[in-house]
Amino acid sequence: MALQIGRYLGRGRTAADEPPAEPRRRWAWPRRTPAAAPPAESAGKTVVVRRPRRWLRSRHNPVSAMILAAGWAAAFILALGILLTWAGANPGNDLVNATLNTGRWLATPFHDVFTRTDPKEQLYINWAIAGVVYYVIARALSWMTRF
Repeated sequence: MALQIGRYLGRGRTAADEPPAEPRRRWAWPRRTPAAAPPAESAGKTVVVRRPRRWLRSRHNPVSAMILAAGWAAAFILALGILLTWAGANPGNDLVNATLNTGRWLATPFHDVFTRTDPKEQLYINWAIAGVVYYVIARALSWMTRF
């Protein structure tokens, strides 16, 4: 957003024989032109030419894509840990142990958000909250670095 400040294209650069450039319109108001429609249909009608919305036009740069991928990875690991715990997977297996250790490390800030008597229920709730928070933060940071 800060990069857009001061960007006024076409202002003050007109030649003496050219008509002055039309003033820049606000982004919220669509541009209305009768020339956009075929001549037979545009008699007396105003045609609205709309550009795609800003968040649909802009693409992810490498930094925002990496931030979003990290958020997805954290949420996926936590969801996989919840699924493995729910299914009763063998914690002696190396893959299950690595997934649960990584999930335990990711969910450390959310360790005692909710306390329950059943430890599995506590793990499900706290890890689900951690996964949602990681994804939302990654999504917001990715959106802020896109522009």
